[in-house]
Amino acid sequence: MRLALLSPLLFLSGIAAESEADAASPIRTELSLSRHFTDNALDEPLGVSDWYTLMRGTVGGDIDHALGQTRITLDGELRRHDSFTIENDAAGGIETQTTLRPSQDLELRGTLFLRHIREGDALVIEDLAIGTQTAKTSGGASAVIGLRLTPSLVSTTEVKGFRERARDTVFEDDLLPALRFEPDRDRFFASQALTRTDGPLQTGVRATVERTIFSAVFDEPVDLDRLRLRGEIGWQNEAGHALALAVGSEWLRASFDLIDVVRPSIEATAVAPVAGLELRGALRTGFDSADTDDLLASWVRRAEAQIAWPLAEHLALSTGVFFEVRDNLVLDYSEDRRGIYGEVGWRASEKVTLVLRLDYLETRAPVIDFAKDRLDASVAVRTRL
Repeated sequence: MRLALLSPLLFLSGIAAESEADAASPIRTELSLSRHFTDNALDEPLGVSDWYTLMRGTVGGDIDHALGQTRITLDGELRRHDSFTIENDAAGGIETQTTLRPSQDLELRGTLFLRHIREGDALVIEDLAIGTQTAKTSGGASAVIGLRLTPSLVSTTEVKGFRERARDTVFEDDLLPALRFEPDRDRFFASQALTRTDGPLQTGVRATVERTIFSAVFDEPVDLDRLRLRGEIGWQNEAGHALALAVGSEWLRASFDLIDVVRPSIEATAVAPVAGLELRGALRTGFDSADTDDLLASWVRRAEAQIAWPLAEHLALSTGVFFEVRDNLVLDYSEDRRGIYGEVGWRASEKVTLVLRLDYLETRAPVIDFAKDRLDASVAVRTRL
């Protein structure tokens, strides 16, 4: 469980100076190696335990030029199970981002990316688990134009698109012929925002339109259209308090009358230091067509809370909970998810951190008589060079 508290609402789109952390440096490397124990390796109602190793890494560098900077980043991830190797995953990608500042009032940013994923999973039938493996490749591009209209008013225009292609899912030991489970996706997105800054307060309005085309698993391609209109406000002070709120509505429509709904769109984030602790909270409602069990999209309501506090100069403890309800719009059933985590981090040196973490997650879908729980304990070493 990760609390997405660095919400873009806290930094409403505009032209801002780079922080020291984002300043140019020759090469940046981040590595993470963790060892996990889970009591539900297959992530199914059939609970079986296993150990696995998770490795993540990124390597990036900046190239300065006359009008700005180009950043290139390579990333990779490997998950290897001791016993249930059918769950092994691998992913890798490259991203390049170029920022141009022709003037003090204009910023242009372009991004290109390419990523490949090989995901292991299992088809579970009662007490039988058949391993599966699916490969997907995605690539895309985006462009952002930030224009300062007045000293306090900024216009931000963003367009992006990506294409994802999935291969047939293959089964362990060729027990079944390869089948197509994952659709191909083509997604196009456009956004326009106006943001006004008045000291620590930022206010704005934003409109976004999005179309996703699903193909290859349906008789005909299915179009999923999304329109969102929101007003946004963000505030933060030097003491570390921050608040962001976006409120509006979303319309989602799929071809063949599969979906046609309008729902409220809310995103709220708050950060507050209290008596040496840092309290964080987030609330979100919205549609999700990327990470969903539904054929097309889910309607999600999620609330999160986190507390972090330092135990010593180089030792910190954090804990958090979340509650989530997902309505699968085409399949027409709901899922309730809740989880809790605890984490202890020790900064062994300036560049090395050791982390002990415990996660618990449960999912319930009474309509389809589905229930699963998952406990994951891990120890990790993280380095930054």
